[in-house]
Amino acid sequence: MQSSSHHPDNTQPLRWFKKDPIEMAFTSAVAMTGVPNFGIVHINPAETAKAFQSYLDTASKLTGVSLDDIDRSVLRMPNEVSKVTLADLINSGMKLFDAVVWLTAGRPSTHPLMHDPGMKKEDIPSMHDIARSVFYCYFMLVTQARYPVSRNTAEKPKIPNFLKTIMGMDKDQHVYVERICSFEPQKFDPAWARHVTFEGFGQEVLSRFGLGVAGYRLFGPFGLYRTKDDVPRDLLPAVAFARNVAKAPASWDVHPLTRNPNILTNRGNLNKNLGNLILDCFTTEQIEEMVKAKIIFAVPTREIAHRNYLQWSDVDDISGSARIFRA
Repeated sequence: MQSSSHHPDNTQPLRWFKKDPIEMAFTSAVAMTGVPNFGIVHINPAETAKAFQSYLDTASKLTGVSLDDIDRSVLRMPNEVSKVTLADLINSGMKLFDAVVWLTAGRPSTHPLMHDPGMKKEDIPSMHDIARSVFYCYFMLVTQARYPVSRNTAEKPKIPNFLKTIMGMDKDQHVYVERICSFEPQKFDPAWARHVTFEGFGQEVLSRFGLGVAGYRLFGPFGLYRTKDDVPRDLLPAVAFARNVAKAPASWDVHPLTRNPNILTNRGNLNKNLGNLILDCFTTEQIEEMVKAKIIFAVPTREIAHRNYLQWSDVDDISGSARIFRA
């Protein structure tokens, strides 16, 4: 009996062992229940998108020059920065495009002009050379929808014959760029070309522009040639559309630099579709003649994936009213 009072029956320890391990585990783990700080920050996707939007808007555009892109060096500092003009800056050695950016920004004190003691007067391009460089850029924009290439560009396209033979501008393209621009010219919004007037242009230039501008070359055959007799009827609306554009006055609404992006959204890649349409609508002999006469650069390559022209309409009009050559 005495032993019985001092020792519980044999089932007690077993019941305690089966019942309490979980309780013991929780009891012993009280000191470990605090959550560690892993330093992980969970972002708000919607708010993050708003924060990124302006960066994306800027980076998505092919044009745009920042004040950090330009060279603000000058031969001499102006007496009154607040009154300095474009001509003053150019005469002091600042490149034309750089000066336009700086003045457009409001002569910012955060990016002041900087005196360059190493600059020499004889290194500053003459006004005549600057004018020729601006014309070189303008000609390329109107006829090829691009700026001349810079020194750092791997591609070295051929100098247009008109610039080389008629205008005497036979130097490498980067020479004309570097006279007026210290950054990649593609950053400088080319839409300025749209606002140039032709009243003071020489007759040779006007005659050359009359031969054609960017965006119209593959429309040209439809305004100059009759299609072959067996053109499928379902292509006739596309032919009429192309002919209407070819015969309409050249327009900034068609020019690649300034046309509405919806033109491509609704009609596909114009050049690739027109190439297919040329192959469908003209004979081999006609196309070879077009190439020989430089109406088109080369015989088009069939682009199977570009079949939007099958839905082009003969009443469609993309020419708009923004004439390049105003009367």
